[in-house]
Amino acid sequence: MGTYVGAAAQDSERLAADRAWVGWGVAAAVTGMLAWVISVALTPLDAKLDKGEQHLVQVLRAHTAQLYAAGLLAVLGAVLLAAFFAVLTRLVPEGNPGWGLLRVSLAGCVITQTMVAIGASLGLAGLHAAAGNAGAGLAALGWRALWLTFLASGVPTIVFTVTGVLGLRQAGLSPPWVSALGWLSAAAHVLVLFTLAQRGAFAADGIIAGLVPLTTVIWILALAATLPRSRRAAATAAFETGG
Repeated sequence: MGTYVGAAAQDSERLAADRAWVGWGVAAAVTGMLAWVISVALTPLDAKLDKGEQHLVQVLRAHTAQLYAAGLLAVLGAVLLAAFFAVLTRLVPEGNPGWGLLRVSLAGCVITQTMVAIGASLGLAGLHAAAGNAGAGLAALGWRALWLTFLASGVPTIVFTVTGVLGLRQAGLSPPWVSALGWLSAAAHVLVLFTLAQRGAFAADGIIAGLVPLTTVIWILALAATLPRSRRAAATAAFETGG
């Protein structure tokens, strides 16, 4: 009897801790995605490499303050998204279904968001060069490095999305329609791998590279919105199975 009561108390404490982690995770996901959306909205549409270095420098100088804000918000979004995936791995104990895949997903997410933060930092360096009347070539180099880093992050993004979808489904933390959004995001990021043109939609800073990350935003927000209910359902199923 005492053993049963002790086990029940431990289960209750774990559920309470999980609820707290879910709350923090949802807050991190929503805040991070909003930060990223605002960052994109603050970036001028005519800040394009294909319009020439001098034009790019003029745009950067004209929007210095908002671009600094955009860069910092992009870094914030990257950090918070990695924190959200850390919470997801925390919700699945070692050895449970989805445990291994979610840890691979977390590693891929950390790599991706580190590259995003590096890219944003390079963009800020280019912005600083433009604001400081440095050569147009140096400012353009920083801006080009920003987008090429985002391009390079395509592969780890696909990895963390695919393993995340699979791991979350195994753990019972993702409804089918949310998983479908994850698959759509992974497929969309394949397009990013081909954004190597000098100009047009498939340029490194073209419309495809700019819009594809929105699929990740939609997936993450849907996952965050359904996570509390999914976690309760998974905990109930585990309790009934254990019983």
